[in-house]
Amino acid sequence: MWYMQNEVVTQYSGPMACPRKFKITEIHRFRVRVKATVALALEGHHFGARFAYDRGQCVGRCFPNNVCTCTEECDQKFAKYGYVVGCNNFYDRYPFPDMQTTYPNGVWYSLPIEGKCDEVTGAHNCTWSAEDAGKITLKELESVSPGMNQCCDGVCTNFWTDTTNYGRAAWRVQAALGVFHRKYPKMPSDPNTQRCDFNRGKWYSMDNWERRNPWSQKKGVGCMKERFDKHVMLPYKS
Repeated sequence: MWYMQNEVVTQYSGPMACPRKFKITEIHRFRVRVKATVALALEGHHFGARFAYDRGQCVGRCFPNNVCTCTEECDQKFAKYGYVVGCNNFYDRYPFPDMQTTYPNGVWYSLPIEGKCDEVTGAHNCTWSAEDAGKITLKELESVSPGMNQCCDGVCTNFWTDTTNYGRAAWRVQAALGVFHRKYPKMPSDPNTQRCDFNRGKWYSMDNWERRNPWSQKKGVGCMKERFDKHVMLPYKS
């Protein structure tokens, strides 16, 4: 919900964004099953670090000012632990968002496509599966609180007002769950989610990974690669 509020429907919690970022019009929900690899479980984790992805490519941990640890860290960690699911708790403020938000209990996950399979086993390349669990449109969500303060494509709403209010943020989360439940009454309204147990201290007691701009075109700086395969259909272009 913080991503929707901060980047999709507003311009970083500022002016209203219309059209929405990336022309997003829907929120999709998935039921995800996860199993740690043996290598990860031996360290007492269910999850690894939450890596960022751009155009389907892993660019490592990303921090403010558009700097990331790049594909070299992805390759090293995946070789050691397998294609494990990553996560980060907002209240840890690491790696991002690194500041306090109005959604302190938010969690972000990264799901490496190489680890997706039908029946999760915890093998190196079989760490998660996903099935569709419904979708709602932004219009359906915003109709919960109609108004005249924020308008896009002829639809006006008060749903996204007061972005710095913790109570209002919690209400938005519950409102979204309510819309899903009314639309899909036979599905759990608030599924039990596995706790994000990633431990930064265990993975990064010493963190020597260089942070650089993965989108830079300077030789030896950027790490985005052109890829034509079943996962990434278009090459990266600046």
